Amino acid sequence: MILYKRHMKKAKFGKLKDTYRGKIFSIKQREVIFPDGFKETYEYCERAPSVSVLAFNEKNEILMIKERRHGYQKNVWFLPGGRVDQPGDTPRKAALREMAEEAGYTAKKIKLIHKKSPSNTLFWDIYIYYAVDLKFVGRQPERGEHIIDVKFVPFKKAVQMALDGTIENEFISYNIIRFDYMLKTKEFKQ
Repeated sequence: MILYKRHMKKAKFGKLKDTYRGKIFSIKQREVIFPDGFKETYEYCERAPSVSVLAFNEKNEILMIKERRHGYQKNVWFLPGGRVDQPGDTPRKAALREMAEEAGYTAKKIKLIHKKSPSNTLFWDIYIYYAVDLKFVGRQPERGEHIIDVKFVPFKKAVQMALDGTIENEFISYNIIRFDYMLKTKEFKQ
């Protein structure tokens, strides 16, 4: 590992260049020249930052949505969330907006739990929020979000759903399980 780090510090990284720009993803490439002169082209996927919200009602039930996702080709469980891609957006604003759009709720209290970047070849920051003191404001769905089933699920059941694969998205499952761990170890302070 030390040898690898020493060589990486001496590697020369070329400028990132767009090779594809889509609605959600962009693909970038750059040349890397290693200390021994070997050249390699690296590819990176970039997308707008995203948010997911662990929102709880007064009964300690978590707000979840079940909707048809094209990649899964069926209805699947998710947390309210989406992209940070509106003019003047911040992750916090996007979290509140996505909760209202998808589930019809806003929150008086919202707190960042953590920020995650899943990979060194995927430029994508994901912000996970905790929200309480929910207020129903009516759904404000975007186009394509009209068929969403909104449910409050007891948190203990949601953890079990994450563990047994009922929640199929690994990232959503991970965040539910991690938050349960944070609560049990008192790592999370409200």
